[in-house]
Amino acid sequence: MKKFSVFLLILLSLNLNGQSVQKRNWEYSKVVYTASSKKKIIITNSLPKGGGIVSYKGKEYNYFIFWTNVRNEAPSPLDLKIKIPTIISFKSNELYAKVAFTKSNMTVDKEQEFDYGLTGIPSLLNNESNQLKDLNNRISPFNNYLFYSAIFIHKTKWPVRAEYILKDKTLFYKITAGTDVVTVPCGSLDFKN
Repeated sequence: MKKFSVFLLILLSLNLNGQSVQKRNWEYSKVVYTASSKKKIIITNSLPKGGGIVSYKGKEYNYFIFWTNVRNEAPSPLDLKIKIPTIISFKSNELYAKVAFTKSNMTVDKEQEFDYGLTGIPSLLNNESNQLKDLNNRISPFNNYLFYSAIFIHKTKWPVRAEYILKDKTLFYKITAGTDVVTVPCGSLDFKN
């Protein structure tokens, strides 16, 4: 009986070690925009990861890391241009956000990592040389471009969500913090012939 119990424990142990861990889907929104029958753009925005506090000029900011995937489903190149205002104010005067782009590349394999694999987050807010002021990228036909958006919110409310929205060729960035919502124009997506 003792040998059988040991054998059963070993078998169960092997079975538990061999099971895969289910990956969580971190997508918040996925929208297909159609410019014509042959020109399609898919924008996928993530849920937030992270959530720590970073001090900047004597004020505390909660941070949230997001990724966005822009997929060009067309036979022509797609130009992506994004420049977000330095400070984004909500209707509540005390609540405002700063968005930073990083020089680090987001890749699909980082999706399950803490902060989506982004490191040095305090330096994004405190050292502007670690930021990109804007994003300019040409996305080749049938390819995608994946990038980070780090959001720092002073006196935030929960939950926090963010997404890029396309209207005609104009991009907007929508940030939701609790019941407060702000949408700002931030760039464009334009097909090149």
